[in-house]
Amino acid sequence: MSGLRPVRQRSNRACLACRQRKRKCDGKLPCNTCTGYGYDCHYDSTGPTKAVQEPSRSQAKAAVSEHDLKGTSSFPSGILDSTKSRYVGRYSSVAFPLCVGLEVQAAKPPRLHSFGYHTGIRKEPDSISSLQLAKRMPWNTARTLLEFFFATIHPVFGFLDKDHLYERCETHWHGQPQSLDFEAIVCGVVALASLFNGSLDQEEEMWLILHAKEILEDPLVGRFPSVDQIAAWTLRTIYIRATTRPHVAWICSCTTMHLVEATGLNQAPQFVMLTTNKGVQGSTPERSDIVKRTARVAHSLHVIIAYEYGRSVMNLDFPAQNALALSNRAGDFTPRLCSLVEAVPLTQMGADSAATIQNLSSAIKKLADTPADHDFLVLVRADLVFSIYRRLRLLEPNLRQSLLDEVISTGISALPAARALASQNHPWWNVISTVFQFVCVLLAIDTHASITNLSNAMDTLGMIVDHLKTHLATEALATARNLVRASLDRRRKGVEILEGIVGPSASDDAVEGPDSHLPQDLDFSTSFSYDQHPVDLDFMLNMDFLT
Repeated sequence: MSGLRPVRQRSNRACLACRQRKRKCDGKLPCNTCTGYGYDCHYDSTGPTKAVQEPSRSQAKAAVSEHDLKGTSSFPSGILDSTKSRYVGRYSSVAFPLCVGLEVQAAKPPRLHSFGYHTGIRKEPDSISSLQLAKRMPWNTARTLLEFFFATIHPVFGFLDKDHLYERCETHWHGQPQSLDFEAIVCGVVALASLFNGSLDQEEEMWLILHAKEILEDPLVGRFPSVDQIAAWTLRTIYIRATTRPHVAWICSCTTMHLVEATGLNQAPQFVMLTTNKGVQGSTPERSDIVKRTARVAHSLHVIIAYEYGRSVMNLDFPAQNALALSNRAGDFTPRLCSLVEAVPLTQMGADSAATIQNLSSAIKKLADTPADHDFLVLVRADLVFSIYRRLRLLEPNLRQSLLDEVISTGISALPAARALASQNHPWWNVISTVFQFVCVLLAIDTHASITNLSNAMDTLGMIVDHLKTHLATEALATARNLVRASLDRRRKGVEILEGIVGPSASDDAVEGPDSHLPQDLDFSTSFSYDQHPVDLDFMLNMDFLT
């Protein structure tokens, strides 16, 4: 028996992913290869089929047009390997061997591959992640959190297919595990739902976030970008923006946008050349809408974070046809989110300050006129307006009053929205940040109209802080009070100077009229209870702000 050679076992069928990549398949669902690489494992419903053959030269030409490769189109174009969801520009070193092969009419043009990219003296690391969620969390718990996510967060960040996600979750929890990419999505959904309804303890919630992070940064998963990865990174970015520092949120949003570019989701289909003539697998109108939403939501979130933080924006120049049409479905506010972001000019503040001022001023007007029919979007609109105002005041110290009125009115509309979200215990990040920034904007504008609205803004901020009772909230309120007190002290010093000039008998010599008395309603110390909150202006210089 020892002399007998073992018989090589072969599966009677192979999944589509293994057939396309010419990998060994064990015939299971999911197979070991797809589980390890994070592929979406499924089989042809028509039964066993022959292995996919290498395309002939004529087929390759049909898939990747030689004329298009040589063309001088004014539009940027590239090549998409639809089996790997990998896009490269046609000027890429990775695409160049294929282009040259077609130009010299090679019988078998090179595949889209990074030939000779490095010396190859080291092996690539293996996967370090594994599927754990279904073993750690009961399906009933996960399903409850999924329902909460789709009722609360999905309306404004609607880029997931609800029915398809539920179907895959049922499969994932009941004997047919899905890919690692998919597990990262579910972890993000469940963690965000827990953040908003507090049903999980913080340790369990943090495990979900870190497990998703481990998957997304896995050396094997990272080699194969996918729409699922973009969705998972978007969910992670939302959670990070709501819980930690702005730099980390910006980095996450940039990573998401790099994946959007890597998969070609920002490209117009008519200008993308495919490496096969079969198109993108599973492309349906419904799937195309989800893919488009995934890219646009990722872009909108990135712009909001970058614009607010003053960091660079990855402008991938989405084609006009990729814009989301306004939805007539009840509770679908995602197109409105994207339309708000589309009003923001993404060009950098350049040398032509006059043109920049005009573009930014027009954007404030456009944002102010854009409807926002969800409380979160009302706050987003105000955030974007404040971000533009901060840029404008550096370029033009004397902004026209009508523009300042637009800024103030946008901020006023955000106050009831912030109060409503706080009372609902929905911890959107801008529940407090928008109100705090509005206080700063009112003090910076420093007109009668802005100071008149300061009391309402401070009252709203105080109410939200009393509701949250967190260190960051208390810190924001203390800082706002210091700024108001500093503004008050500056005004008092001005009054003292004027009184010293006119002398004590000035009231006898003054002509009665509307401008004959100094304002008497500028002392905010009583309404903001400064006696109960002693202020040290040096406190502002020593604050440990999140940066």
